[in-house]
Amino acid sequence: MPSVSIILPNYNHANFLVDRIESILNQTNQDFELIILDDASTDASPSILKTYENHPKVSALILNQNNSGSTFIQWQKGLSLAKSEYIWIAESDDLAAPKFLEYHLSELLANPNLGVSFSASVWIDENGNKIHEPGHETDFQKKGSDLLKNEFIKGNVIYNASTCVFKKSLVPWETLASISTYKYCGDWLFWVDLIKNTEVKRSSERLNSFRRHANNVSFEAESKGLQFSEGLKVVNHIFDTQTFGFLEKQKFIFYWVQKLRNSKIEEKKKFLEIMPFPAKVSYALTPLVNIFLPSTLAS
Repeated sequence: MPSVSIILPNYNHANFLVDRIESILNQTNQDFELIILDDASTDASPSILKTYENHPKVSALILNQNNSGSTFIQWQKGLSLAKSEYIWIAESDDLAAPKFLEYHLSELLANPNLGVSFSASVWIDENGNKIHEPGHETDFQKKGSDLLKNEFIKGNVIYNASTCVFKKSLVPWETLASISTYKYCGDWLFWVDLIKNTEVKRSSERLNSFRRHANNVSFEAESKGLQFSEGLKVVNHIFDTQTFGFLEKQKFIFYWVQKLRNSKIEEKKKFLEIMPFPAKVSYALTPLVNIFLPSTLAS
């Protein structure tokens, strides 16, 4: 049985598929199976994928006849097929350094308390040119519960699934089944429930290339304000499942109020309805708070 099941969900990424699949097949650690899922692509993806059908590393190639409407349905299908103890969800438009799998698998095998290992990314455009290297992606190893109360409450720390290898035993199946309606923040909720009882490690070594292009789902989602309509549901879920002191909770409510107020989306007040009651008061008082306590609460 291979140590890692690599799940490659694809929809209309024909232009990137060959490079993506080759970056997987050329990993220095070859102890894996590759599960390829296509969600009824309308471009050349199916014909490209069929050329890999008989590759010895490909354990399954499933070409949907009808689009499922959700990448998370594809995740669920791939995870159900996975035979291995460890999982890598390799998004079809990204790339991996040759030693990506070797590095993360060695980290997980060396530390039984570690359930998730992920790494920093280089952001690339549709032509593979480097466009950004996030400066905040430093090394850490922390309990998932601590990350939820300090980092994940502000946003999805594992913002690109391709960066990550994790234990299959941690998969929150009920959460996975419930997020098919999410267009933007479903992965955030998935990670929130996956990491809560394990340790998480991030490497600052940039072993993943995260592709940003015009067809990224995130661009349209951000313009529609889904980081609030969906994201605030995730924030409330963290509030409900983790213990926060009163002042600590108010600080994070204020953080999201500030983020909402500073955003460019319209109809901001409708998003306040998703937040706890103090958010409405905080929203109204934000200009005064910014004058007298500009740095204390916003950090």
